[in-house]
Amino acid sequence: MSSITSCPSMPQARRGYFQGSHPATIILASFLVLTLPMCILGAAYPALVQRFYINVIHLWLLGVTHFVITLTIYFQSANLRYFNSTWKNRVIYFLIPLAIMVFFDLYAALDLSISWPVFNLLLMAGVRLAEQHHVCRQSFGVTQLFKRRSGQTYPSWMRSLENYYFTALTLMIWLTFLAGGFRPSRGLVLGAVILGSMFLGLFVSHFIVWRKTLDRGAAATLIYLVFQSASACLAMYELSLYVFFLTMHYVEYHVLMAPRCFDIPLDTTSSADRLFARLRRNPVLFYAIIIVVAGIANVMIISTMGTYVVKSWTSWPTPSRMMLALFNGLFVMHYFVDAFIWKFTNPYYRRSLLPLYFESNGPARAASVYAK
Repeated sequence: MSSITSCPSMPQARRGYFQGSHPATIILASFLVLTLPMCILGAAYPALVQRFYINVIHLWLLGVTHFVITLTIYFQSANLRYFNSTWKNRVIYFLIPLAIMVFFDLYAALDLSISWPVFNLLLMAGVRLAEQHHVCRQSFGVTQLFKRRSGQTYPSWMRSLENYYFTALTLMIWLTFLAGGFRPSRGLVLGAVILGSMFLGLFVSHFIVWRKTLDRGAAATLIYLVFQSASACLAMYELSLYVFFLTMHYVEYHVLMAPRCFDIPLDTTSSADRLFARLRRNPVLFYAIIIVVAGIANVMIISTMGTYVVKSWTSWPTPSRMMLALFNGLFVMHYFVDAFIWKFTNPYYRRSLLPLYFESNGPARAASVYAK
């Protein structure tokens, strides 16, 4: 699986990764095995969750690792050549991600959140909106992957309604987050009614497709829509469950990144690819490195911007604080870069990635799946 080819050409035609049963099963099972039990635990025993740092460990092992693993795309020579091919690409893949990291690093190191409290509130609200947009756009994209995997023909208007639904879901999660949970205000109730109507329309439409075909893939698509919506409802109802709402998002990202880490062809003439080949040769070691780096990042983020900010933080020299706050922009950088590296409408990603997930001779309409 980690063999190196002589050039970064397209993979050979074969059954795509997402056409197998395991990726979909893992994604759907994550709701029942992880999301639901942890939400019940968080709602019924919040003191236990806090005492044993369950939310912090959850964020580290699933959340921060999913941020860190995005950086692996920079180890692959074909990606680096594409990123460096035009000035526009250099700005998108190098300059802006670096600027995001530097900004949040300085923001924490210089204690600007204290100096500019109003700006800090607006910034944190904007970051949360960016996160929720990122999460719901991924859910929309993965819905398209599930539909493509089923092989069934869905009306084009369903894709538009799904797009509107996940956009509305983004706004509702954000508004309830700002309100500290769902409150019976006129605006939130109206938003809930609109969102519920859109969900009901999608549920009935997907159910009709499944009922006509009795296809397991169509059933999986419907179940995915229900599970992601249920997760979002839990986050909207109770703010303390927000971190657990992201579980399916984290799991599916790891699942979808697997072929990009282990199956993508590499170039033996490239030092970057030779390094990446060594890293991915042993999957256990590969993920152990990801977990260690994520652990370091998690400690730095919590120490500088998290709930458990160290008491001596303000007395540290600025250079030391800048080093400790190095990873503070990692999450926002991930939101930005991820909006581009999964665009199957981009010819580069369509050529290099589509054959990994689906048969390379599949219908042309597959090119539009998971476009963020």
